[in-house]
Amino acid sequence: MNNQKETAEQWLIYAIENWKGELTRLRARDTDALFSSFKGNVIDQADSRLKIEIAYAWYGQMIDMGVGRGTRSGEQKAQATERRLIGKFTGNRRQAKKWYSGRNRNGIGYQVTRLGMLMEEIMVTAGIEKIKGSIDQKLVITF
Repeated sequence: MNNQKETAEQWLIYAIENWKGELTRLRARDTDALFSSFKGNVIDQADSRLKIEIAYAWYGQMIDMGVGRGTRSGEQKAQATERRLIGKFTGNRRQAKKWYSGRNRNGIGYQVTRLGMLMEEIMVTAGIEKIKGSIDQKLVITF
């Protein structure tokens, strides 16, 4: 279990650093409040399971969706089209910056899947070690 906890802690550090890198790459660091709000914790639970908590400023989801500051979720695409075709600037020129839900290696879906793969490798290795230890036993049958 110790090996699992170490892997989870390393994954947590990696995931948070990845998301911070995405915020920097997408230039979504106006005040750095979201950037500095990331916190993570790996907790051992009583039933030998691990719980990973990741906390960040709630408005980080709004940046990811491209809403807020007067722009609603459904209006974003319509406003972009209107600006392109008519040249009017209605509403805010806000764009989604997919630091969290993107379909690339930085998205939460990919990160959680990767953590599952890492934990799977650890469990398979532990299972192989148990089986390997049981093969070395000698069985004698007498009549």
